[in-house]
Amino acid sequence: MIEKHWSRWLLWAQWVLLSAIVLAGLALRFGLLHFSMAFKVFTYAGAAALAIALVSLLIFVWGARSNSAVTRSNALWAVLLGLLPVAIPLITVGKDNFTVPRIHDITTDTRNPPQYRVVPGLRKPGENSAEYGGEEVARLQREADVYGDIYPLHVHLPVERTTELAAEVAKELGWEIVSYEPSNGHLEAVDRTLLLGFTDDIVVRVRAESDGSSRVDVRSSSRVGVSDLGANGKRIREFLEELRLHAVSAANSAVSQGRKSVPSNPPG
Repeated sequence: MIEKHWSRWLLWAQWVLLSAIVLAGLALRFGLLHFSMAFKVFTYAGAAALAIALVSLLIFVWGARSNSAVTRSNALWAVLLGLLPVAIPLITVGKDNFTVPRIHDITTDTRNPPQYRVVPGLRKPGENSAEYGGEEVARLQREADVYGDIYPLHVHLPVERTTELAAEVAKELGWEIVSYEPSNGHLEAVDRTLLLGFTDDIVVRVRAESDGSSRVDVRSSSRVGVSDLGANGKRIREFLEELRLHAVSAANSAVSQGRKSVPSNPPG
């Protein structure tokens, strides 16, 4: 009976730690807890859960040798619960994104990144600066293979029309537009990550090319944290792909009306 009761405490300890992680995540998501405190909870509770999982693994082996079914069962469940703090981030973020450079500002133009105009006034004291980090950040992005597909989009549409399409895509993706100047090819927006609700900022710059087409550059940066775990790169890819599809649709519509306006594919 003592053995059964003691082994159950392994499960209770894991459930308490997991509950602390979930509650910290919810509090962060709804703005009730600062991200630095939430990450401390994630770190310490996750480490404790892993430690208990390791102890539970030894207890499972002992339970198997002593032929104690209750001990084996409780210890095994404690091991599985202890792996959740590691498994869930790996599944939701992706293991490859844990190896991305420790930067939180990604752009299609590292030499002349689009500049924020409104966003600096939205960031709070203690958050990351809205200023681009310079050549060191640019070098880290350029040298990372994971960002090798982050490049400008070229479409055979005028600047104003392209910016209008960019705004449509931004709204469809759930972004909050905070600055919109279609005639100047400028758009700024705010997005929140799905799981923990981190706030990231985006600026879209559209410039006319000599052949009448438009070049679209995007920059996405996080307000908090050192590494973005690939979130900004993923956002840029999704936005540009959707914008390309919208441009194709707009071009097809223009052709059907007798106008020649066919978007080109992004460089390969």
